[in-house]
Amino acid sequence: MVNTIYVLVVPMAYTIGVQYGIMNEAIIGAFFLPNGLGSFKDGGRSRGGWAEDRLRATWIGGLIIVPLSIGASGLITTYIEGLIGLTLNILCLYVNGVNVDSVTNLNNSYNVDVVHSRSAEATAACIASWSLILSAASALLVPSIERIGVAWTNISAAVFAVIGQGIIFLTICYGDRMWASIDVGFSTIENN
Repeated sequence: MVNTIYVLVVPMAYTIGVQYGIMNEAIIGAFFLPNGLGSFKDGGRSRGGWAEDRLRATWIGGLIIVPLSIGASGLITTYIEGLIGLTLNILCLYVNGVNVDSVTNLNNSYNVDVVHSRSAEATAACIASWSLILSAASALLVPSIERIGVAWTNISAAVFAVIGQGIIFLTICYGDRMWASIDVGFSTIENN
């Protein structure tokens, strides 16, 4: 999920900058703002109950909006020129920022719910794994754009986002069985 932010933001000078003829670095830098402003918006809420219930709030953002915003941005950048294309890309950046953060925040909260007594370690492990994945993905972005184009690179990222949401779905469905299969110090009422 987090990779979609990087797919939009890291190669911005090579995608939006080239397509719309923007060479000024300050103006290209300003295009980071819609995604950042979207990150301020808190899009996710849980309804309480089991820890997996918190993950149910990721469905709309993770399964529909994030993949659509990243795929649409690639198609818009490739096929729609001028002010309309630029405006639609800004909208995609904002929408992606809102929904990626809501999904990742809920995932991180789920990790804390599962091992509340070791929440700092759970958060650190989660962020470390995201950082490893993102560093590899970031290194592949520009070569991918040069090889298969902006649209197909973004569509590929959208597919990975859907696969990530599939993993969340499996956690929702089988979380209780995963908890029961091994005891790594999950939180209980007694130690919470």
